Amino acid sequence: MPMTASATRTPREPEPMSSIDRAWLEMDTPENPMVVTSILEFDKVADAGALGRVLVKKTLRERRFRQRVAVNDDGTCCWVEDDDPHLGYHVQTRRLDGAAQERRLRIAIAAECARPLDRALPLWRITLFVHDAHRVTVLFRVHHAIADGVAMMHLMLALDDGARARDAAPPARVERHHGPLGGLIDRIESVNVTLENLTGVVIDDLRHPRKFRSQLAEVRRTLAAVGRVVTLPDDNPRRLRRKLRGRRAVAWTSNLSLATVRQLAHAQGVTLNDVFLTALTGAFGRYLRAHDGAVPEQQNLRVAVPVNLRAAGDDSLGNSFGLVLVDLPVGLEGCHARLDVIADRMASLKHSAEARAVLVALAAVGRLPVTVEKRLVGLISGKSVAVVSNLPGPREALTVGGARLANVVFWPPQSGGIGIGVSLLSYAGHVTVGISSDVALVEKPQDIVDAFCAELEGMLGRSPAVRPGAVHRRRHRTDPAARPQPGVLHGNP
Repeated sequence: MPMTASATRTPREPEPMSSIDRAWLEMDTPENPMVVTSILEFDKVADAGALGRVLVKKTLRERRFRQRVAVNDDGTCCWVEDDDPHLGYHVQTRRLDGAAQERRLRIAIAAECARPLDRALPLWRITLFVHDAHRVTVLFRVHHAIADGVAMMHLMLALDDGARARDAAPPARVERHHGPLGGLIDRIESVNVTLENLTGVVIDDLRHPRKFRSQLAEVRRTLAAVGRVVTLPDDNPRRLRRKLRGRRAVAWTSNLSLATVRQLAHAQGVTLNDVFLTALTGAFGRYLRAHDGAVPEQQNLRVAVPVNLRAAGDDSLGNSFGLVLVDLPVGLEGCHARLDVIADRMASLKHSAEARAVLVALAAVGRLPVTVEKRLVGLISGKSVAVVSNLPGPREALTVGGARLANVVFWPPQSGGIGIGVSLLSYAGHVTVGISSDVALVEKPQDIVDAFCAELEGMLGRSPAVRPGAVHRRRHRTDPAARPQPGVLHGNP
């Protein structure tokens, strides 16, 4: 499929790379390329070549997709305009003719997910898999240095035929810190500015003794929580803590009704995320029992959950998210019992010091050299075995180049030794679940996807309209006096 550059562009001055984006660039490993991977499943495609040209044209509107990384003499990085679009590398087309198309598609996508992007070129790549009957699956891979998951959702909205062109110029950034979450320290400063300029705060707060004492107490609680996170035991199931091989497998589903799951969450007095995490917990529990036999009742499986920290209306590219750690009670039998535990843990998470502990720890890491930073981030990320990301997508189906976007799936990248990425994405009235795994941990992630669907069906089929305790859980969300006390995030059920 021939591709051409959209237009002659005026060269721009090199743009300094933000410290947070540079950090994610440096987090690449041979086993875990730090690449956000998504698939866009189109139907009613009249011309696959035309669809590809539209995707490239709209992608190149974003300045970052026209830039490559350059290293300065002092070792810092910047974004520079790429003179040659290299579209032969960035855009590939493959045909899926004959039988077993879906299986061959999964194998091909898994192989691409394990490949790093070429650092000498702009850090993105599109592969169009052309099916029979006017269907095209687009694999869209973008390095984490360009965008996080929320930014990718904004980019997807900009692909729609009815969307107005976004302003490609990135917003000005004030750089203070280096690190995978270094930029987030500025948001933390709005709550506790002593992290950046203790002297100024002390002078100001001596005029307000009560405020000063309150902030010092908050500092002590946060530092204590940081210590608890760093010293968490490595007690995840042994099967999911093996050394990674660098080979991946992928699976996904698209037939889950968002309205049905929302009704279940409302009836139980919990959030959609609580329901999804409960089904995921049951799925991992089934997987562990199928391979290892009995699972101890007190066994947890710790996952890292990204938290969006963007200001309202911020649709820029780049990274602006934090991480929290959640223990899933995989050893607990019964979906309703698991739902009770998870709902309470998630409610506690929103109000505990641990909710910010990982953010503060990683922000502090941003002051250290990259080699030290990678070791410390690996230490923190090593406390969990999976990244579980939940994103809201467009409510209405999009069209791109006249083709209907029928389904969207994405997989979050995993840093350090984490080898499993799980995504939950709502789009056009349904929910997709995607799992990407290193084959050393989960050789057939479709088993977990199937178990997730079975768990969710079980919750839908056996749940009464309102169970005892549902109203109590609603009080947790509306009455501060009824919220669970902090400290149960990493405890046993």
